[in-house]
Amino acid sequence: MSTRGMYDRDGELFGYIDGVRVYNRQGDLIGEMRGQAIYDLQEERRWLLDRDALLDLRGNVIGYLGARVPQDE
Repeated sequence: MSTRGMYDRDGELFGYIDGVRVYNRQGDLIGEMRGQAIYDLQEERRWLLDRDALLDLRGNVIGYLGARVPQDE
């Protein structure tokens, strides 16, 4: 598995994806990645993914995913 940072449009880290689990910057579980979407803990779709772009539900780019970092690094 690998970890990927989630960055806003200004390059500020605000969360990360570890496998399919999504965490905020403080390390609290906030959701899960399923296919091309991220769902929150209430099973509501929160963000969409388009390759490395992070989109809101209307399709507006709100950030991006960083490079994959393998677990052993």
